[in-house]
Amino acid sequence: MQLQVLMYLAGMMTKLKILTGMLLCCTVTQAQTITTVTYNYTGAVSKYPIEMQLLISSNTDTLTGEYYYTRNGRDARLDLSGIRTGQDSLFLTEKNFRVRDAKGKSLVTGNFLLAGIDSLSGKWTNAKTGTTLQVTGTLRENLQWLRPSDYDFRLRTYKGQMENAGGNTSTYTKTNLLDVYYKGKLLQSLSGFDQALYDHRAEVILEDLNFDGYFDVKVPIYFPDRAKYDGSFLYFLFNKYTHKFEANQQLNDLEYLTFDAVKKEFYRYDQDADGFIINYYKWSSGEAYRVRTEKEQ
Repeated sequence: MQLQVLMYLAGMMTKLKILTGMLLCCTVTQAQTITTVTYNYTGAVSKYPIEMQLLISSNTDTLTGEYYYTRNGRDARLDLSGIRTGQDSLFLTEKNFRVRDAKGKSLVTGNFLLAGIDSLSGKWTNAKTGTTLQVTGTLRENLQWLRPSDYDFRLRTYKGQMENAGGNTSTYTKTNLLDVYYKGKLLQSLSGFDQALYDHRAEVILEDLNFDGYFDVKVPIYFPDRAKYDGSFLYFLFNKYTHKFEANQQLNDLEYLTFDAVKKEFYRYDQDADGFIINYYKWSSGEAYRVRTEKEQ
């Protein structure tokens, strides 16, 4: 009789563990979602034209980015990092990652003190000589059409089991719904996907993906069963007629893409029998088409 009781209790404990696991895997929460906005500027340092990109996130006062002098091209870009010292005040440090200092770190070559978001104005200072030059910048995106501060994005997440590249099953943070709020009211709920989040991080990135002046949405995702090319995005384009976001399957199929607001094209890295290649795409009538393929240098 005592043995039967013990077996019964053991069975109940097993069922309880299974039930607890199911609840943990199926519990959906509206995660604290980080919103990162990608701002692209065209401007000048003194008389020298530049292109600048800044990434500003909602959960921190720090920011990152890059810029380059147009005469040198994007391959000669310089890294930027800094802080927002006020609502619209930016202090940025410029580093040349191609040149190292005595400690092996990227060489600091200058800094910016800027004001504004819709447009930039301020000064650049040479880190070595202390020389200062005036800076101006005009935002490529139109904040009058879609202002990021009017929107709130909330990814619904849950813990789910997925197979990793080693063939083992692990628990990942997944998402299957994105709620979009406009001025405090629910505008739409985007579904039709079920993906693991990159680095378990609930993040929405605003960037003009089709170069029409409106911010679009991309969500970083992760493919744990892949040994390479394991990161990508879910892409949603803003429809200026319905004022809502729509999933773009063409971009989703192309997976990890980099967008160039200056040339109004985007590209992805691929691999053929001879090595790595870069496929470039442009937009025409709402459809993306490949314009050229280049060998990676």
